[in-house]
Amino acid sequence: MDAKTWTIGIILLIIGLVIGYFAAAPGQVRTTTVTSTVQRTVTVTKTAAATAPATTTTTAPPQVIKVGVLLPLSGGSAFSGQEDLKGIKLAAMHINQSKYPNIKFKIKLVIADTQTKPDVGVTELRRLDQAGVVAVLGSYNSAVTLPVASEAEKLHLPFVDPEAVSDEITAHGWKYVFRTCANASKYAYDTLWAMSDIAKANGVDIKSVALIYENSEFGVSTANGIKKYLNKFFPHAKVVHDEGYPAEEITSMDDMVSKLKAENPDIVFHVAYLKDAVLFVQTMKKLGWYPKAYVGAGAGGQTRVEFIQQLGKDSNYVYTQTEWQPDFLNSKALAKWAWIDNDFKKLYGRSMVGSTALNYVGTYVLATAIQKALDSGANPSNLKAFRDAIRDALETIKIPAGELPLMPWGVDLTVPNHQNPEAAVAMAQILNEKFRIVWPLKFAPVKAVFPAPGWG
Repeated sequence: MDAKTWTIGIILLIIGLVIGYFAAAPGQVRTTTVTSTVQRTVTVTKTAAATAPATTTTTAPPQVIKVGVLLPLSGGSAFSGQEDLKGIKLAAMHINQSKYPNIKFKIKLVIADTQTKPDVGVTELRRLDQAGVVAVLGSYNSAVTLPVASEAEKLHLPFVDPEAVSDEITAHGWKYVFRTCANASKYAYDTLWAMSDIAKANGVDIKSVALIYENSEFGVSTANGIKKYLNKFFPHAKVVHDEGYPAEEITSMDDMVSKLKAENPDIVFHVAYLKDAVLFVQTMKKLGWYPKAYVGAGAGGQTRVEFIQQLGKDSNYVYTQTEWQPDFLNSKALAKWAWIDNDFKKLYGRSMVGSTALNYVGTYVLATAIQKALDSGANPSNLKAFRDAIRDALETIKIPAGELPLMPWGVDLTVPNHQNPEAAVAMAQILNEKFRIVWPLKFAPVKAVFPAPGWG
């Protein structure tokens, strides 16, 4: 090959290489340096046809919603108020830990003390209103809850009552007041129903009963309910003793128990707080008398763990209405909620009691309504409108049994008076110094001891 041919070949090769380079397909990869939206320089591999670099997306933090809590943290009912607060705090902790996928916001509790006084309760409710809470939970004592609920209605402040039982609280048709637990009439009804079933199961005929009760709204309304429904369940029974007393002031029950011993009723229904319940049992022992059944109605003092702790073996065979006991978690329907009580035991070294569970449930129901209000587009920054949205949401709440945490019953607040008709009250008996569910029979792992063996 001559020199001329070599020269032409080299020229053609160079031209081909240049054309091939510029004709490269768009999928050719290159290495380039870009700056991300967080102002950090990184090296990435991109195609020649790549578009602008992707930006980093962030999720907005969950909204924090202020909820008021109004309880007796001092005064005569301080112990009970502190117990209730444990249930509310545990529910708030679980919500803030995202344990409930249906609730996406965080709760901030704003806590106030009624001092067990109605006037202080109303004053503290107004303070919570000024603090900008969206709703309030409370307030244990019926005598405090009633005027507080009335004030909440005037303020258009949603108020959820998880525990106070006076019928009057939901008897006015108030728009902003809701109760998740049973009322006093239902407590009375279920007390009689339970003892009727237990008496029939043991072949005992009940001919006489006695009613003793602390004389505030709690005791009086519960006792009135028992009188109202007594003959429905015990057609031939007579009330042979009916006496109220001031729970905060009473220091002796000798006269009362002496009268009861002389009358010897088959069943004593006692609506009490802790101190007077303990005093009554101590007096029965001192005077050597015990009825066929001593029943704590209204789930008051007899349902407290401290009732057993203070009386020891003398607490055995006492019946008490109870909203909740760990026995429930042994049933298939409620075993899935055992983690709640397990968390409580980690914090406090023991299981929840009925009032703790009631306040846990009340907090959960209110939180469900708040989430509904948020989902509806209501803006918490417009406090008045947001409170109204929560009120509207509460009125739509309907949670069937099994889906409500801890409880064997459900919640239905769609009824006109906002009194949950699904709520029920169980009966426990203290056996071997432990609360055991003995009614409803389908949830009862043990059989009731009836009649009680007495002090012998």
